[in-house]
Amino acid sequence: MQNKVFSVLNYIGHKSKIIEQINSHLPTTLNGTFWDMFSGSGVVGLSVDFNNVEFVDNNSHLQHFMQNLSDPTFISITETMLSNYGFTNSSKKPRSEYLKDPNIGTCTWHGKTVSNMHLDSLNKSPYNQLISDYNANKFSGLAKACAYYILTIYGRNSNVSVNKKNNLAGGVGPLDFGPRAKSKVKRYQEIIRTKNVQFSQGDYFNFKPLKDDFVYMDPPYLASSFTYGGWTEDDERRLLNWIDDLPCAWALSNTFTSGTKSNIILQEWAKTKNVVFIQKKYRKWASKGKATAAKKVKKNKEVLILP
Repeated sequence: MQNKVFSVLNYIGHKSKIIEQINSHLPTTLNGTFWDMFSGSGVVGLSVDFNNVEFVDNNSHLQHFMQNLSDPTFISITETMLSNYGFTNSSKKPRSEYLKDPNIGTCTWHGKTVSNMHLDSLNKSPYNQLISDYNANKFSGLAKACAYYILTIYGRNSNVSVNKKNNLAGGVGPLDFGPRAKSKVKRYQEIIRTKNVQFSQGDYFNFKPLKDDFVYMDPPYLASSFTYGGWTEDDERRLLNWIDDLPCAWALSNTFTSGTKSNIILQEWAKTKNVVFIQKKYRKWASKGKATAAKKVKKNKEVLILP
């Protein structure tokens, strides 16, 4: 494998932790294009040792961000925006400096008082203002991409969702733009510049891979507690039928079970396919508030399915 990429957007479901397992089952040579369908933050497509990579996702906000990420001024514009809105920026000022006030970031965790943990109280007002401005279409081009990035990494669970009106929605989380986040952006920029990449917004079924291509897919998981924009059993069947009609080799990431939920449709379809079980431990942080937060181990059967 040429690169190991840690997701520039640290949301749930990215493949950084299992990329070696996935990559070991992908082709070693490829004459055509590598398609990263449902590409998200593009971890798989940027990790493979192929030059021609097509990233496809139906999230227009995400794809606009990915299209602009390699701009050499991306970091500087992001940091200017952070300063203008009043966000914390621990890549420039140590986190400990922001948390000198014991009333900031203190919460109860497993019955114990933990100080200097979260930055959300400092970033709540800037976050709400930025998401309001974003949804009011006050940004375009590179500035819009930087705003989306900020709303994601500062968002709760490192995520910002898209509602039915195609506006962004969500609340502030405990993290900010720190040294590790900055290094991830720089790493992405380095890799993107070495490849012939295309970031396309749209649905997978509107694209036509050719026989010399390879298609990797990481769709919403039907056996999941997350709705992922309302992925249904009909959506699942449509995808599986589309895969069966592909003219080229492919690989599908998914889960047979997630907690108490099972994807019977996928399990039946996969009986005629090659199934690789992925080794990964999930930690589910469940709480109704900081005072009642609890850590649970979530048992999943995650798989990589091939022809």
